[in-house]
Amino acid sequence: MVVRKRVFDEAEQARLIESLAQARNALVRAAEAMPRRSLARAGADQIVANIDELAFLLTGSRERFWEPPHATPGG
Repeated sequence: MVVRKRVFDEAEQARLIESLAQARNALVRAAEAMPRRSLARAGADQIVANIDELAFLLTGSRERFWEPPHATPGG
């Protein structure tokens, strides 16, 4: 049986998640202003993907920071 030791307590984890959310949002906004096929945009996109992976390790969800899907009115 594998026993996992928590690296962060709940308060530390919450602070880390909030910091990651802020960094991810800033990167997404910056990437939107970059040319689509630029090296800088590819780097920003990779960091966003890494943040999503870290969110998965911390919370169990890679989609922690994703926006909810748009709903179709009357649908």
